[in-house]
Amino acid sequence: MASLNQFLNPNYGEKPWVEQISKTLKTQIAVTIDTPPVSIFEIPKNLKAEKLEAYIPQQIGLGPNHHFQPELYHRMEQKKFTAVKRVLKLHQMEDFEQEFVEKVKRFVPLIRECYDFYNDADDSTLAWLFAIDGMFLIDQMYAYSNHGFSMKANDLIMLENQIPLIVLKEIQKALLGQEDFLESNLRFFCKSNSLFVLSEEHIDFNRVNHLLDYMYNSIVNNETLVPRKVNFKNSGIDPKKEAKLELLEAVIRFAGVIPGAQPILQIIEFVKQKFPQMTERRTTAEEIKVPSVSELCKVVGLEFRLLPKNEGIRNINFVQEKVRHCYLPLVTLNSESEVVLRNLVAYEKLLANNTFMGGYGLELTEYVDFMCGIIDSAKDVKLLREQKIIDGDLSDEEIVKLFNGIGKSHLRMTGESELRKTVAQLNMVYESTPRIWVQRTIEKQFLASAKFITFLISISTALILIREVYLKVYGLNSLPMILARFFQAKLNHLHIFFFGPRGPKAIN
Repeated sequence: MASLNQFLNPNYGEKPWVEQISKTLKTQIAVTIDTPPVSIFEIPKNLKAEKLEAYIPQQIGLGPNHHFQPELYHRMEQKKFTAVKRVLKLHQMEDFEQEFVEKVKRFVPLIRECYDFYNDADDSTLAWLFAIDGMFLIDQMYAYSNHGFSMKANDLIMLENQIPLIVLKEIQKALLGQEDFLESNLRFFCKSNSLFVLSEEHIDFNRVNHLLDYMYNSIVNNETLVPRKVNFKNSGIDPKKEAKLELLEAVIRFAGVIPGAQPILQIIEFVKQKFPQMTERRTTAEEIKVPSVSELCKVVGLEFRLLPKNEGIRNINFVQEKVRHCYLPLVTLNSESEVVLRNLVAYEKLLANNTFMGGYGLELTEYVDFMCGIIDSAKDVKLLREQKIIDGDLSDEEIVKLFNGIGKSHLRMTGESELRKTVAQLNMVYESTPRIWVQRTIEKQFLASAKFITFLISISTALILIREVYLKVYGLNSLPMILARFFQAKLNHLHIFFFGPRGPKAIN
């Protein structure tokens, strides 16, 4: 729609833009109702790159982000009109513009505040858009609660597709004079599509931003705790580690062009295999580091148990008695669960990262990081299924792919959350077992040797180069060449030590 992108038009002059800004600012200042927080965000490109279809609606486009998407508009506009006519007929109303559009128009300045981007469409355009989409959404919620829902439910949960609750409330009041049915319909929809058990405690409906926000708060507030402030940090690389890695890569490139450098390259390959963290950590995001379910069960004798229904992700805990237990909430995973989970996590992170007031935690994000950490294979999922912690019709392999396919968070909390405390306890118990302690000690010894091996590789590479030069200039019997052959022999011994035969074959 042209009016949505007028400022990008080269013929759109400066004066109309100034007039539009001035008018918008005046109307927003004139509104005396409390301004709602920004709660509808555009999904960052890096998240869309992971799985675009999880964030972009496939059938239903709602709000200024997707209403006018051509492939959605042509498919859905008539269905939206049909829904509007059905609602008007049911409530014996005829004047849609007067009864709904004009009432929504009074709240357009507040509606604009709900989005994290400025929309330069005029108030009338937005009023019509939100009145149509809002009534369509109410119709779908009613149909869903009466088991007549036929549209794609996932589209209604997507963050970019949300309709501010102030629009739905205004339409609902115009229809029935009250909001009670709206809350019950939203709760039924969220309960039917949530991965987690929703809180039975009353959610303050006056503080709800939209459908996804209602689901999010009902999940996180299942056993309320004090939220913790969160700071985001860049996933940067330690400059010292980066310098060492660059040096090693330079040596690899250098040795690759030298004749007779095969022993050097084989030793480098050995180092890369034994110490993958030296060359791979640059692309690994910060995440909760914790052993897998099967490792904890096998090494520590840990048993995973299901939390009661009135406790959720904030109540994950570790109990050390005669038998060690880790308590986790129920999570139900079906074919559409990934879309729900991804949008919930994206909403939580964007909400925390974009608020100026603070007070938002990242409990759900930490939970997903935790599940990514403890689920490495189908065996881990099977163990959690046996304890009724994981339910649903997704296969074990699909669940592994789901959790490990979600990008890890880049966050640092100013305070230690309860989940982080649980992870620290699990790691401490795991690391203190004799088997793991011995393994870690050996790994540290290998790691301590890595610097020496890297230095030796650099020196050996230089010696090989010297050898090649002196062969061409001075021949085989010069003193420098004798020294070069001596060091070459020592290098060959080192190569045999690392790559030579083991066991009985080594005797020959």
